[in-house]
Amino acid sequence: MGTTTKLIGVACLAGVLLGGCQTPPAGEGAGGGQAAAEAGTADGKDAAKQKDPATLKEEALSQAVDVYTDGRYDEAIAALTPLSTAPELPVASQIKAYKFIAFSHCASGRLRQCRQTFESALQLDPNFQLSDVEKGHPVWGKEFLAARAAAAAAAARSKRAAPAKKTP
Repeated sequence: MGTTTKLIGVACLAGVLLGGCQTPPAGEGAGGGQAAAEAGTADGKDAAKQKDPATLKEEALSQAVDVYTDGRYDEAIAALTPLSTAPELPVASQIKAYKFIAFSHCASGRLRQCRQTFESALQLDPNFQLSDVEKGHPVWGKEFLAARAAAAAAAARSKRAAPAKKTP
């Protein structure tokens, strides 16, 4: 191979390498410019539109629980409160929202609100239970048991107060 051919080959290689390093003109992103970037955004919006409301609420619930896990209890309460009564969610997911609202109140030292939230969960599902580990927690375990006792007492009072039906 001659010297001229080598120089041309090196020049071509350098041109290709340098051409690939150029910054695209303003308004163009990687992958073919602004139109391609907008098309990607539109596809993302379409994908969000295609999700059913229940799926969106379940995702919101998961994100709200993550906020709780991060220790941002007031933010968690704000995010979880509308989910606790969201008709798009099944009762089990609404109960989960109530549970983490109660945990957030307890972790913030608001024991009365913690117990009241557990009571709301028990009104929605009288069979609602905490896991054994959750029941063993020194703060919300006690509040849950107190709420459960209050719910049982209320149920007993309502049975006594209901008048007996007469049969004709």
